[in-house]
Amino acid sequence: MTDPYIYSNGVLRNKFDIDDYEKLNQAEADIGFAKLMDIDSVEVTYFDEDLIKRVHKHIFEDIFDWAGEYRTVPLIKYEAVLPRYTVPYSEPKSISKDLKKRLNDLNKIAWQDKSVEEISYLFSRKLALLWKVHPFRDGNTRTILSFAFIYAKEHGFQFDIQDFINELNRTYRENGKIAKINIRDMFVLASLPDEYYPEIKPLARVFEKAISKCQTKEEPKKK
Repeated sequence: MTDPYIYSNGVLRNKFDIDDYEKLNQAEADIGFAKLMDIDSVEVTYFDEDLIKRVHKHIFEDIFDWAGEYRTVPLIKYEAVLPRYTVPYSEPKSISKDLKKRLNDLNKIAWQDKSVEEISYLFSRKLALLWKVHPFRDGNTRTILSFAFIYAKEHGFQFDIQDFINELNRTYRENGKIAKINIRDMFVLASLPDEYYPEIKPLARVFEKAISKCQTKEEPKKK
């Protein structure tokens, strides 16, 4: 199937007509960072798929014409942390149905009286399954992180999103092997089916640190 989202060299079509992969990545990073810092400006009514669309549009509307619109093509992405394997993302025709299912699972959870550790682990797994739908042609990790930030704040366990921004880049050793995985890698590992033993701890650790940081800031000073 022809991918209408890319130029002939594989670079994503964009409003700047940038046809160089590295230059587009830099433009996305520069614009996306500012939009992430302004994510509170997104109007929230319900924690549903419309909110996810609005979040994606908010972050990417200056870059892509299709910001906020579900992809129309299948996705295959071979992951650095899963050699020769792609996460089985939702088929285009199933995106809306799968998102609703994952959002319904998330919205049914009672977060009260759970410890930060419990919240971090459960939230990581539920978000990873939501991320696995991959509703957009690009920008899914940043969109789900931003949605998570809004959701957590509303449900009483706000986290410092800067902790996640600090983890956006993967680092390598001199021999080319991964020295430190990035947030996308963490979502990949946490989204695996139960029979493949999902690794949720790396993502949960970042959430636990980011949530704890905000709780510490909110503690009243002792007299």
